Amino acid sequence: MRIQDHIGKITWTVLDKGLFITYGIIRMLQVSRMQPSEFGLFALLDALVLTIGTLSDNFSLQSIIRFGSDNSLRPKINALSMISHTGLSMGLALIIFLSKTHLSLLFSEPRLIQVATFLPLLCLLNLPRIMSVKFLLRDTKMKEVFITNSIWFGSMIAVTFYLLSIHAELSLLDMIWITGIGTSLSSLTGLFFTFSSIDLEIPDKDAIQQFYRFGGYQVSWALPSTIMKQLDLYFVQYFFGATIVGIFQSAKTLFRFFEALIDGIGGLYYPAMVRIHARNDKEAEKSLTSKMLSFSICSILVLVIIMNAGIGEWAVHTFLSTKYSLAFGHFQWLMISAIALPMNTMAIVYIIYDDMPALLFNSIISCLAGITASVLIGIVHAESMVSFGTIFYNVSFAIFGIRFAIHKQVFTLKDFFRAIPDIFHFAKSGLKKYK
Repeated sequence: MRIQDHIGKITWTVLDKGLFITYGIIRMLQVSRMQPSEFGLFALLDALVLTIGTLSDNFSLQSIIRFGSDNSLRPKINALSMISHTGLSMGLALIIFLSKTHLSLLFSEPRLIQVATFLPLLCLLNLPRIMSVKFLLRDTKMKEVFITNSIWFGSMIAVTFYLLSIHAELSLLDMIWITGIGTSLSSLTGLFFTFSSIDLEIPDKDAIQQFYRFGGYQVSWALPSTIMKQLDLYFVQYFFGATIVGIFQSAKTLFRFFEALIDGIGGLYYPAMVRIHARNDKEAEKSLTSKMLSFSICSILVLVIIMNAGIGEWAVHTFLSTKYSLAFGHFQWLMISAIALPMNTMAIVYIIYDDMPALLFNSIISCLAGITASVLIGIVHAESMVSFGTIFYNVSFAIFGIRFAIHKQVFTLKDFFRAIPDIFHFAKSGLKKYK
């Protein structure tokens, strides 16, 4: 695989992730105009929406990509994905809604009742957006993904500035309005791009078995992963309260810049690996994996160095108010695990080689490492170390993931340095071109 042959799709992917970075900056503006406890409540709501979306995505929608190259299974899997996506998402949202009083007592936060009340509505609005983007990613229509996300983020930015023109501070309800409007418009855009091209058939027994087998393993490993990526905020809420949740989440907002970059790379890597594996081209798998990992790690390392050179602290002080001055300390800790993020994409190798038990084992062990760290930090009441749960999870998952990739012979330790000669070759070629 030559990177220059896919420069168009890579460009749209980079632009798409630029949207996430842009909205990350706007999110920091939103945070600066909210009280930490108020933002903490919204973060808890957002975590539930993301958790439900992630679980439904893994159980219901990942099959769209996994079986997308099989023309006989494709329409049957599409039908199963759409039905289960709707049922699972709304079912989980309603369970939480019905448990709202118990949750507010468990986490000592009365306003969790309000959070749970709005959850079903936001999940309903989010259904078509997640599904449409998955169909677009299956066909690597990165331009359409970019447009769909542009509508999403653009409308939320517009509503944010409108609300800030009316009053100086944002509330939980304001953030719900912003999220609801943006998600609705993005869902409509996604449906516009995909509705006419989705082929459906009544699934037979074989399709149902493959769908549930794959989806069951997917959601099994995604659940432990989601606990540490999204629901870690509920550990913080249980031990420290909504104000610390808000401060910690503001640091995670900065950390999303790294995660958005890796998500974009994974969005290209997954469908490409599916096609390569289908033709049993081992050498191409190794080439793609080694280049992806090496270039990603080099990019992340450069960003970490820049952030620690003063840019990160400047960003906190510039975009967040003094109410969030403690956020940079959390961000510095999170950056320790940023180098491991590219290696976490090795979850895709588990999926391609259909070794879901190994992926589940990795996910459970890594989650237990993160939960143990989070609980111990809560017990000793070390507020400054609440990010250690995330760090332990990311590093543990990366170590097991690389070990599996090496075992499957799609990566070697020396491939970590693969980007170095390629960068020099690319620079040399560029210089010759302009002479």
